[in-house]
Amino acid sequence: MNRARTASLRQQDAGRVGIELQWMKVIMFRALRDRFASQPPGRQEDAPSQCEDLGRLQRLRMHARDRDERERADARYRALLVGGDASLSLETRQRAVEACPDAAVLAYVARSAREEVLRRAAVERIDSDRVLMEVALNDPITRMRRYAVARMTDQALLRSVAQQARAKDQRIARDAVRRGAEIAQ
Repeated sequence: MNRARTASLRQQDAGRVGIELQWMKVIMFRALRDRFASQPPGRQEDAPSQCEDLGRLQRLRMHARDRDERERADARYRALLVGGDASLSLETRQRAVEACPDAAVLAYVARSAREEVLRRAAVERIDSDRVLMEVALNDPITRMRRYAVARMTDQALLRSVAQQARAKDQRIARDAVRRGAEIAQ
């Protein structure tokens, strides 16, 4: 009897040890997962707003599963490109604008960038005459407004630029009329 009872106790102990080992594995897995996560738990939502890597932000804004994370990454990406945060050099931002495939981001940079070089790099890649019209009418630097007019191809929008620019800048109005005439020929 004594042997049977000892064998029974051993089986019970082995069962308990097996359960304890499974729980230890679960606890260890969770600890390791939390330890090696890209951000500590609870800070995941802040990751895009603190990131300064344009490549990572570009990937996040295109491929993140969470819509809110995509929006935060997009806002941070745009803010870094236009110079809202002085953490990136002008050359880095210019290379990013020259490589950017997104027309909406290019339009945003053309309208909002602090540096003329960045606005020009964006305008060079824009095909939308509506965005070019906005730049032609609103850019603070005359040569940028003239460059935007020179890139426009829509005669109706060129007439609109000529009409709206008459009160503010006669040179832009004349450039728009000339460009419309060139296209008509």
